[in-house]
Amino acid sequence: MNNRCLVSVIVGLVVWGGLSLATVMAREITVAQAVVCQEVVDRVPVGAGDVIPAGTERVFCFTRIEGAGGDAEITHNWYYQGSLKASVVLPVRAGSWRTWSSKKMLPEWTGEWMIEVLSKDGTPLESVIFFVQ
Repeated sequence: MNNRCLVSVIVGLVVWGGLSLATVMAREITVAQAVVCQEVVDRVPVGAGDVIPAGTERVFCFTRIEGAGGDAEITHNWYYQGSLKASVVLPVRAGSWRTWSSKKMLPEWTGEWMIEVLSKDGTPLESVIFFVQ
């Protein structure tokens, strides 16, 4: 749909349907998939699971986002045993978008990890718990 047609549809909904422009333009961002994996190949998570072998040099958090509009972004916060180790801001450039972050792992970082996925305004969208053993 071209931009002119889209504007006409939105104006029609606002004028004839009694909807506010904010309601029409608002899109709720959701996490359709969030997994921890050992690598991402061709935008697909590989080696996904909730237990990652100790000695793995890098761990990935793959996230598939739905419903984003405009200039959206998410944040992956990586926590090790409750302590924030990394915060990665990721752009979301389409209504359906796959993105990922990664964390280099130190050998002594075994045990429980959590990745929190946040919206641009800081709203928690999802969390993934995994273990390095």
